[in-house]
Amino acid sequence: MSLRSRIPPAAEIPAFFLYGEAPQAPDEATVHVETIAARSRLHDWTIQPHRHRDLHQILVLQSGGVDASLDDRQLRARGPCIVVVPPNVVHAFHFDADIEGLVATFATGLVKDFVGKSGELQGFLDHANFVTLTRRTLAATDLTRLCRMLLVEFKRTASGRNLALRGLVAALIANASRIGGPAANAASAPNAKDRDLVAKFREAIEQNFLRHTSIEAYCRILGVSESQLRRACLRFTDQAPVSLVHLRVLVEAERQLRYTAMNVRQIAYRLGFEDPAYFTRFFRRWTGRSPKAFREQSSHRSSTSCARPTTAELDQSTYLRPAFRNASRMP
Repeated sequence: MSLRSRIPPAAEIPAFFLYGEAPQAPDEATVHVETIAARSRLHDWTIQPHRHRDLHQILVLQSGGVDASLDDRQLRARGPCIVVVPPNVVHAFHFDADIEGLVATFATGLVKDFVGKSGELQGFLDHANFVTLTRRTLAATDLTRLCRMLLVEFKRTASGRNLALRGLVAALIANASRIGGPAANAASAPNAKDRDLVAKFREAIEQNFLRHTSIEAYCRILGVSESQLRRACLRFTDQAPVSLVHLRVLVEAERQLRYTAMNVRQIAYRLGFEDPAYFTRFFRRWTGRSPKAFREQSSHRSSTSCARPTTAELDQSTYLRPAFRNASRMP
């Protein structure tokens, strides 16, 4: 049975943080590194169709074979090769038991810091891609060494660990993009138009979410109808447009609670809420906790932030919350 034949309807495709783990909003500095075998062997070497909402992944396969599915593309390949998985792309893998390689997972916030105004790098990361390599090509890069360094650094508990991981991931992206280059067929790829619309919508949200801009206004900015935007968002994120706006507000609220000394009232006003009580209800609605409780739990976690993350810790993360529902207004 092919990987494609196992892909369920879009509404049934699960969204994970890491494969098998509950969805959560990643911190802007989220980086996770592990060998491909570490997770896939737990699932009989088969990673079922799924997506990640706000995370990029790069897989570096040094040896071993894989059957892969990236949206509508299917292929069989052997390492060395690179797989680029952008947010919301449905992907599935069946690895050979002798697979050797690494998967690096990192937040979209880091990508913005890394690529700046580099359209080439952004294009490389925003389109699903599968790049086969020769061993000579692989040897001419720093990829093998970077993979080893990432795995070592991820296990460390020393100060500066997060900074080191950011730098190593940036180097990994740079090396991979030199080989893969811009996705030449991205413009003609299936569903590319809708995916690009969602990407532009996210950019517009980034510029306007503090103003509580209406969906109608976003559509005017993007030059599309509300039905076009809704269809694209549901297709690639399983969320209505208004829910994506709410998610961005919520992520900003979590950042302010975690990293600033502002009180809840000040944060509410900063985020455009006229009444702090509305902000508290909004926050509790999506997280199941009050802003104060979230801050206290985040403060406790920060004291051990250099420790190596484990699956159990990720499962108990302070970011865990029910999936967003299609709310019609805020809060």
